[in-house]
Amino acid sequence: MDREFKYNEERGAGFESLDYDKLKGIFLKSLPIVILLVFIAISLSTIVIRYTKQLFESSSTLQIDIKSEAKVLGFKSFEEDINNLAREIEIIKSKLFMSKVSEVLDFKISYFQYGDILFEERYKNAPFEVHTKSFSASLFNSPIDIEILDGNSFKLRYENGGYSYSETHDFRDSISTPDLKCYVELTQEYNPDIDNRYFFTLNSTNSILNYLNQNLTVEPLDFKAKTIIVSFKDHQRQKARDIVHAMDTLYIYYTQLEKNKANKQKVDFLDEQLSQTENKLTELENYFENFTIDNKTTDLGANLSRTIVLLEQLDSQRFSIQQKIDSYNSIYDKLITSDEVYLNPAEITFFPSEMKKELERLNILYQNKQILQSSYNENTLVFQKKNQEINFLKDRLIDFIESSRELLYANIDQIKKKRSRLESEFVELPSKRTEFSKTERYYGLYEEFYLSLMKNKAEFELAQAGTVTDYKILSSASLPIEPIAPNKIIYYSIGIFAGLFLSFIFIGIRYLLHNKITNQQELERLSSAFVLGTIPRYSRDKKLKTRLVVNNNLKSEISEAFRTIRTNLEFLNGQKRKPVIVVTSTIGGEGKTFIAVNLGGIISLLNSKVLLIDLDMRKPRFHEVFKDTDDNKGLSTILIGKHNVDECVHHTELPNLDYIPAGPIPPNPSELIMGEQFNNFMELLNERYDTIIIDTPPVGLVTDGIHALKMATIPIYIVRADYSKKAFLKNINRLVKVHRLNNMSLILNSMKRSANGGYGYGNGYYEDIAEPKKNKLKSLFQF
Repeated sequence: MDREFKYNEERGAGFESLDYDKLKGIFLKSLPIVILLVFIAISLSTIVIRYTKQLFESSSTLQIDIKSEAKVLGFKSFEEDINNLAREIEIIKSKLFMSKVSEVLDFKISYFQYGDILFEERYKNAPFEVHTKSFSASLFNSPIDIEILDGNSFKLRYENGGYSYSETHDFRDSISTPDLKCYVELTQEYNPDIDNRYFFTLNSTNSILNYLNQNLTVEPLDFKAKTIIVSFKDHQRQKARDIVHAMDTLYIYYTQLEKNKANKQKVDFLDEQLSQTENKLTELENYFENFTIDNKTTDLGANLSRTIVLLEQLDSQRFSIQQKIDSYNSIYDKLITSDEVYLNPAEITFFPSEMKKELERLNILYQNKQILQSSYNENTLVFQKKNQEINFLKDRLIDFIESSRELLYANIDQIKKKRSRLESEFVELPSKRTEFSKTERYYGLYEEFYLSLMKNKAEFELAQAGTVTDYKILSSASLPIEPIAPNKIIYYSIGIFAGLFLSFIFIGIRYLLHNKITNQQELERLSSAFVLGTIPRYSRDKKLKTRLVVNNNLKSEISEAFRTIRTNLEFLNGQKRKPVIVVTSTIGGEGKTFIAVNLGGIISLLNSKVLLIDLDMRKPRFHEVFKDTDDNKGLSTILIGKHNVDECVHHTELPNLDYIPAGPIPPNPSELIMGEQFNNFMELLNERYDTIIIDTPPVGLVTDGIHALKMATIPIYIVRADYSKKAFLKNINRLVKVHRLNNMSLILNSMKRSANGGYGYGNGYYEDIAEPKKNKLKSLFQF
């Protein structure tokens, strides 16, 4: 009981601990798989590197010299510097700044070339250029294929919302589709010797901003030095550098604008005030101009004196004209009412000289008439002519006087109007003078204010023009030479690691699933039975599953192993009695027949008579070991009384080694072994031979060998390395406990090598028996 408890304790500890020998064996066996997995992983890494687009990164370094009022006053804060750097980083990464970068770079159209597996962007080296006139928004970010047929024509293809377009066009010809209006121009980058399958995309603003944000990295480089690093990743090295360069330039320009923002706001305010002042001055100048035009002067005092003089002149003119009118009226009345009119010189003073002559002539005609009147009769022709001449002249004078009076009356009316206007102006002159003086003062103030604004604007513009940003580009955008991805070292490291990891998993799974006995130490640890020794794997003549080999190779490794077991058996058989050795196993294929035959052979070399008995009457194997075996007689016929022992004993090439084959396969092997005939048979053989070795059927499959194990002085259980499962040891422990086989011994067979050998039962232990032979043997055992 103590031994059994110790065995169970040791077995539990063995199952919980790591078996390094077993692990080493599994690793050595799995080494080809490990090498294959690592090779496959490295091959996959090579394929990934080959078909992964190279990624380049361009970067620049900026120094941000941010001044704060706290530092001016002597207070320093490292946290404030960090916050300032973080604020500038967020400004660079903002959508507003990104939109300005996209406007400068003009990424509205991207060109790509198809490859066998991948496609490549043709940045600034596309063999064609697309000039769009208009296009549908649904074409944004969709590929539009162009296949250049030759130097004159190309094929345009695209699909949009179920509409498919595919037509051939000439370069520079206008293309008009329901979704796109454009023309395509061939560039100097065209090479007819390469694959000319391309496509281009019309990039939306959001896609450009997302592209810039996803590939942009802005990080602080040194907080104390106030430096940040701006980097951008792209599959085109030139494109990455151009973007970083644009960001640097725009950021410096942007910060300069921010720094001049206050001055610009002041200048804008001054411009607004100057514009308003200019408008006011223009308005006042127009007032002065109109005032001068209206008043014919800007000296209102002189204008007042002039108005008084003009009024006096108008009165004088009116009086003079009135005298003329009175004179005209007097003469007019005389000409109308009197037949004879005699005018004195004073009355004709205001007449024109011609009219004066006519009046004088009229006086002369009157005088001549008086003379004729004295000489001629009034009815005479001379007298009448004289009257006619007088009347005609009078009519002329009357008409002249009437027309002259109308003109004089019109002049009087004009004088009255002028006088009235001058009188009204004379009344308004004081208020106009006051308004003019007031406006003149306002004009002076506005003019002074305008000059002051101009001076201030000039000062702020000078300050703005002389502004120099405190931000510096310490390292301009670099043109990357080596790609950052795919990193061959990383990819190969990942491949090797993945191969090793999979190998580790594979070995671990094999270790966990490997429930077979691998070495003697494991066998000793998991079983309480004594281990007689181990038999190395015999790899010669693989066509034979079992054979006698110790007689041909007495100095070989396998012969020495059997000698070691023979020596251990001598220690076990300490009472000097004739040993009965029963060899069994759990299943077929563990090598019990091979060990039984060769163990008998090695014992017989000590001049000890040894008999081998093939007790496996279900699947005999001695006829495979010894070629001259007669299958028609053997143990089965002895036990049924058909033959005696002498008729069934066969001699071998070794003089002291005999064997009894199993004979024909009986239908009831268990009953034959359990019968009294078998006990008598064993007593008879015990008298004739020094050592009896019995090869029994596998006790894990049939129970035929249990009775023989109980009769044995030395029961031997065969375990085959890398073949027998650990669970088989439970069967051994069960046999030891249930049947009290405390002298059970173990032999570990087929160590180190993996070539198949031994018994070879397998799951088809009973299936290997041919049906015709069964029928024949059944007829033999029918009594």
